[in-house]
Amino acid sequence: MPFLAVLLILVGLFFGIGGLFDLFVGSLKLVFYVIAILFLGGGIMMLLRKIRS
Repeated sequence: MPFLAVLLILVGLFFGIGGLFDLFVGSLKLVFYVIAILFLGGGIMMLLRKIRS
């Protein structure tokens, strides 16, 4: 498993959990979820590319 892809997935999970516990600002929560989706998507795409090649 490539280190960078795992790191992206971990960061995505971190931002997702941070978004869940963010009860202060609704718009900030949306930003957290967008960042989490981007990181998770990037990590998963990198893993799929490594598996295929």
